[in-house]
Amino acid sequence: MRKMNKFFAASLLFVFLLGFGCSDKNEIKTPGASDTESPDASIIRPDQQIMGAEIALFKGSVETTNIKADYIEKYNKQDSTLAWGLNVHFYDKDGKETSHLVADSGLVRETVQWMMANGNVVVTSGRDSSRLETQQLFWDGRDQKVTTDSFVTIYQDGDTLMGYGFEADQDLRGFKIKRQVSGAFKDTEEISK
Repeated sequence: MRKMNKFFAASLLFVFLLGFGCSDKNEIKTPGASDTESPDASIIRPDQQIMGAEIALFKGSVETTNIKADYIEKYNKQDSTLAWGLNVHFYDKDGKETSHLVADSGLVRETVQWMMANGNVVVTSGRDSSRLETQQLFWDGRDQKVTTDSFVTIYQDGDTLMGYGFEADQDLRGFKIKRQVSGAFKDTEEISK
């Protein structure tokens, strides 16, 4: 019985030390931090972790963007919010929804109204149901533009356009695909006229 207690105590101590030695999955090493620095100097921990979060961005008193996420981590000093399960609504100056974005994850910088969306990004225009699909998209709230250098597919009025690099208003108006453009058009007679 005494051997059993010693074994149990030794096992418990081993599990404790193993758990103490493991790093937190939410810790981020700062760029350029070396292993010789103190552990706290090289790790940035989130200030907040929130399930089912919502962030509203405003221009004056008008809401311009509503960001919902399944889970976020806020890093206040870096003006950075990491988000997973993004669901974003963009609004015009009259409060009317101009477009809707969904993505697997993203990075939001609230102070400068900037966002990077990653993974299965889909933007649907509230104006005419045009749809953009890509793997990465940047949004700049100051000029209400979306851009990417990644491969994109645009569905608009039955036509499909594809290529690399994209720039448009956040409601997908005035878009430009930058290179290797191809497409399929529902009515090719109109194009040849």
